[in-house]
Amino acid sequence: MSLAFAILAHAAFGAGSIKVYSNSLETSDGRSEVRQVGSANCDRGGSSKSLRTELGKKTSECAYRVPFVGRDLVVGVKARLFKSTPKKIAKRTYVAVSLRQDGDGSRYQLAVFPVAGKFQLRKILPNGNIKYLDHGNKRNTINKLGEANRLTLRAYNGDGRLPDGTARVIAIVNGKKLAQVDDTRGNLLEGRDTTFSIGSKSGARGARGSFVDLGVSLPNPY
Repeated sequence: MSLAFAILAHAAFGAGSIKVYSNSLETSDGRSEVRQVGSANCDRGGSSKSLRTELGKKTSECAYRVPFVGRDLVVGVKARLFKSTPKKIAKRTYVAVSLRQDGDGSRYQLAVFPVAGKFQLRKILPNGNIKYLDHGNKRNTINKLGEANRLTLRAYNGDGRLPDGTARVIAIVNGKKLAQVDDTRGNLLEGRDTTFSIGSKSGARGARGSFVDLGVSLPNPY
């Protein structure tokens, strides 16, 4: 884990947080620890510095699972959407991190759109419907196409201040908190997987990007 990532993780995850998994994704051994979710057409590769992926035909999202399961977690990763992504596709393509993901696709997700300069904090329900917990245009915070964005998503229940069943969900991009939402039906999401991804609601064939500096922590409170 790099010193820069450790410093940012400390700030974003909380002083009392406990790091439970870290992976620079700079080595073949490290990249082999994260597995693709599902059977989407994803051309996965690696450079000497990152995990790279390209979306294939009839593919709306390429997602990769972190080898640590849990409910109350913080996930952080540095994501980049490449300039080689076709312009028409790049406009609608996001990079994302997700918590509490289940086999039915339900999860909390922070999605960032580098071209549009906007973010969406989503709750994806078991039936596939999407509830937007927060969203906005944050061009001054979100870096552009070809540049890296640090995505951090945090979700936890039961810190003694939240009502039973309520999950506090926090979205952070490049060290700046963009959203904090108390979801009173936080227990509706029963998944325990954590993922990171590139995708588009209407398909993203040809979208290309990379990920580095992956980390998972128990939040404070946890």
